[in-house]
Amino acid sequence: MTRSLSSSISAYHFPHALAALACALIAACGGGGGGGVAALPPGTTVSTPPSAPADGGQASTLVSSVPPDSYGASSEAHQAFVLLNAERGRCGFGLLAQNAQLDSAATAHADWQILNNQLSHSETPGTTGFTGATPADRVTAAGYPLGGVGDEISGLYYSGSTAGTGVFAVRALLALPYHAAGMLAGYRDVGIGIRGSDELGTSGIFGVRTVQQFNLGYKRDAGRQEPASDQVLTYPCEGTSGIFFEVTNETPNPVPGRDLRASPIGPGLLVAVRSGQTLAISSAAIQTVSGNVPVVLRPTMTRDNDPNAVLAANQALIIPDASLMPNTDYAVRVAGTNDGVSFAKSFVFSTGAGAAR
Repeated sequence: MTRSLSSSISAYHFPHALAALACALIAACGGGGGGGVAALPPGTTVSTPPSAPADGGQASTLVSSVPPDSYGASSEAHQAFVLLNAERGRCGFGLLAQNAQLDSAATAHADWQILNNQLSHSETPGTTGFTGATPADRVTAAGYPLGGVGDEISGLYYSGSTAGTGVFAVRALLALPYHAAGMLAGYRDVGIGIRGSDELGTSGIFGVRTVQQFNLGYKRDAGRQEPASDQVLTYPCEGTSGIFFEVTNETPNPVPGRDLRASPIGPGLLVAVRSGQTLAISSAAIQTVSGNVPVVLRPTMTRDNDPNAVLAANQALIIPDASLMPNTDYAVRVAGTNDGVSFAKSFVFSTGAGAAR
């Protein structure tokens, strides 16, 4: 059966993390299939060539290769790690290295949520499995020399088995407009904890469930990874496929006052440049490749008109005003300025059968 997704998501800026923290509550029914769950080859790594800056510009610090992960070839964490890096690498956002300290923090927080019937970025002192009140507290307690941290969570319900949940969680979080900005931010490291009530047991309001916890970070002495000053990145980008074709809930709601379950939106398209620079979008268009059917878009969201004050000046979101069609190719055109310098990009991406329902 195709997995369906119902999400109650919070996204906010951690005081010194420089990126949105996000949490997705996902309801699932049945096994794998069209919801984006797929097997990925063991030991896969991806690499992208470094980019040359414009004359006088700032050079790229994007990570182009990382060591293979040690999660285990058949593990859900491995499949999530490979997919996340494949998506980041293809679109030029730089790769993430597995970090054992972030793994420890992520697994501990996933366990805490299941054991305490919670879905939250915060932990309560004195509760079972408590390791720290905030994401920063938890990764610091695990020994990570924190410069910035992102906290991304998904929880799948109606089954306590983690089978198929790693890839599904990555696909879901990348479809949600604000959450894509967090998953694709300039971190260097990642830790993944994927846990289920089949392993830990649970009771109370949530019942059987799984939690997929992503801790993303960069160390104090490393700083963020950044594109060159003349680069404009997008997600999706040329060749991206399997994008979830609709979103039925996100918190904060990118369309305040609108019931997204009754009136869904399409997946967000993120545009980003180097942090500290200012991105402006002058035009954006999406249409089907077959038939050239235009997609109705909401006004492009930037820091200046973001109703939830999540975006930074170097980010913009282009959001379809209704669901896209599954298994369909879409052509995108976007133009604007990057720190006052004009750019124009065009590319094709494809939706899959999975939906954030």
